[in-house]
Amino acid sequence: MGTSVKIVLVSYLLQGGNNMPAYVIAPAFPLEIEEETGSYTTYGVTDLTKVIDQNLKMTLLTSPGERLFDSNFGVGLRKYLFELDSTILDGTVRLPPLRENILSQISTYLPYLTVQNLQINVSSDSNSLAIVLKYSVNDNTASSIFELTINEVNSSTL
Repeated sequence: MGTSVKIVLVSYLLQGGNNMPAYVIAPAFPLEIEEETGSYTTYGVTDLTKVIDQNLKMTLLTSPGERLFDSNFGVGLRKYLFELDSTILDGTVRLPPLRENILSQISTYLPYLTVQNLQINVSSDSNSLAIVLKYSVNDNTASSIFELTINEVNSSTL
């Protein structure tokens, strides 16, 4: 990720009264305590790709209703895992189409991202979903690729 992307995202985070420090942006998940300092491992300005990828992963894996005080947050990828290919692509009364769900969640909860390309690969044989997302930070030409594959419902994807 280019330096200009980092500058754009940091300036975005400092806008609008976010009051976020420019040097420490987010804790690293899973939470780990650093032995030297006794504080949690964090991501800073130099780790913006990791922060964005972490935010994307949380948005995709969180099921709607799972996040306190915001029942609309999350795609809930695991709900799609054992559905028919047509259900994943077209949606049902119970599940919205996956592509539209992902794009809607990103535009609502990650407004600093512009999705350039979204690929959804469904494998009925291995019961897996693969998401490949090419994105850039708004108003910038530099881009990154986020990939997430889930198969079976287990904690190894977290």
